[in-house]
Amino acid sequence: MTSTILFKFRSATTYESISLPGSTARLFDIKRAIVKTKDLGRGNALEFDLNIKNAMTNESYDDESMLLPRGTRLIVQRLPAAKGQGLLARFARADAGMSIAPTQRYGNPDAASRGDYEI
Repeated sequence: MTSTILFKFRSATTYESISLPGSTARLFDIKRAIVKTKDLGRGNALEFDLNIKNAMTNESYDDESMLLPRGTRLIVQRLPAAKGQGLLARFARADAGMSIAPTQRYGNPDAASRGDYEI
């Protein structure tokens, strides 16, 4: 059984479909399929990420391990990412068997939770 997910970029007028195995698909796999379908990883692509929203509810999906059911309609937006934190870098880490979770980008959450920062 395959799941068909429909997606379009914000500026597009029509949806495109991608087929993935199973009745649900992980958001990370959907992003990988969109990059492959639209050939976004060619050449020396800049670091980018894809912001994915549900077209019906406008809910933004941030957790890449989230499972989306077949038939879901998605709106995709391409966003810049910090060096080494982009989607292509996460794909490379996943292919190498490393964690795909992005590393901490800004600040020190431990110090902030202790109140070490004053504003």
